Amino acid sequence: KHGHISMTPGDVARFLHQNGERLDKTVIGDYLGKEAQYLNGFCVKVLHEYVEQADFAGLQFDDAIRHFLAGFRLPGEAQKIDRMMEVFAAKFCSQNRSVFPSADTAFVLAFSIIMLNTDLHNPSIKEDRKMTKPGFLSNNRGIADGKALPKVYLEAIYDRIKASAFSLKEDDNLREDVSKQSRRRRR
Repeated sequence: KHGHISMTPGDVARFLHQNGERLDKTVIGDYLGKEAQYLNGFCVKVLHEYVEQADFAGLQFDDAIRHFLAGFRLPGEAQKIDRMMEVFAAKFCSQNRSVFPSADTAFVLAFSIIMLNTDLHNPSIKEDRKMTKPGFLSNNRGIADGKALPKVYLEAIYDRIKASAFSLKEDDNLREDVSKQSRRRRR
């Protein structure tokens, strides 16, 4: 409207990538997750361009998800997450052709990893109710076109997610600042 960028999906996606550090991550995530009817599908086109402009080549699958999620806060609605993970999975598979038999496999695993991350790192879920490694393996049984992904592959993903939650740099910095303030007060 003010001429800062042209209103093409590619230019808006480029703007989000280039200025993501200065923008509200929650608003970006909500915008990218909008349904196809919103603004005649413009936001969905921006999502596709946003993912197309990312590079996931050669990354471990969960590292690619971390890279993808670094630019925005994932919305809370399952339909939005679903839409975003579907586009992400297609791009990942186009850049890493030998990892999964299909983009559908990558999509199901991506959604499963998001759920695992939430389950393992949500403080309101009691420790005895958190997803176990056997539970994660069971949840992903047969997702590779009816076959199982290698157990060692899924176990490694589980271990990495358990060791390190998906989080935004801004959230990490805020936690660090709060921790520093708390330590100062105790002195």
